[in-house]
Amino acid sequence: MDAKENREQIIRDAKSSLIMDAARKVFAEKGFHETRLDDIAAQAGFSKAALYNYYSDKESLFLSLANRDFELLFEAIKNNLDPSAKFLDNLQRILNTVFTFFGEHFAFLLATTNFHQPCNDGAGKIGEYHEKLFSQFKKKYSQVFEVFTEVLKEGKRRGEISYDLDEKIISQYLVSLLRGIFIEWKSQGRKGESDVEIKQVISFLTNGLNIRS
Repeated sequence: MDAKENREQIIRDAKSSLIMDAARKVFAEKGFHETRLDDIAAQAGFSKAALYNYYSDKESLFLSLANRDFELLFEAIKNNLDPSAKFLDNLQRILNTVFTFFGEHFAFLLATTNFHQPCNDGAGKIGEYHEKLFSQFKKKYSQVFEVFTEVLKEGKRRGEISYDLDEKIISQYLVSLLRGIFIEWKSQGRKGESDVEIKQVISFLTNGLNIRS
C-alpha cells in the first residue's frame, strides 16, 4: 500500500468509526427494529447516500458494531486476568470488566444479546455477507463464555472450587445471571451500582441458596 492509499484508508477507517459511534447511539435510543439508516446518517452528519459507501444496510452496520464492541470486551477481559491469581480474584476481575463495559454501553450491548437472526435479502434468503458477519458475532459472543469456562477449569484444577456440572453449563448460567441484571437496568432506565451488583453476584456464587432439607 503506497502513501496515498494509506492516507485514504486512514480517512475511510476514521469515517467508518464515526458512523459506528453514531449508530451505537441511535440503536441504543431506538432499538434495532425502530432505527432507520436515515437516523444514523443524520446523527453521524452524513447523507444517506454517503452512508451506503460504507455499509449496505443497517443489519451490516449493526453486526459490524457488535463485532467491534464484543472484540473490545473480550480483549479487555483477557488483559485484566492474572494467570497466577486465585479463582475468586479472577472472577472479580471479569465481573469488574464486564460491568464497566456494559455500564458504558449497556443499552446497545443489551440489544446485541437479543439479536439472534440475520435478516434476509427480501426473498427469504440470508445474504452471504450478513451470514459472515453474524457468524463472526456469534463467535465473539461465545468468547465470553470461553473465558468463564477456562477460569472455572483452572480454579477446579487448583482445588479452589468444586462442582459436578459441566463448566460450559455453569458459564451459561453465570452469563445469564449477568444478562438478567443488565435487563433490569434497562427496564429501570438507569444503571445500577456496579460495586453492589458484583458483591451480590459473588456472594450468591460463594454461598448459594444454603438450602436445608
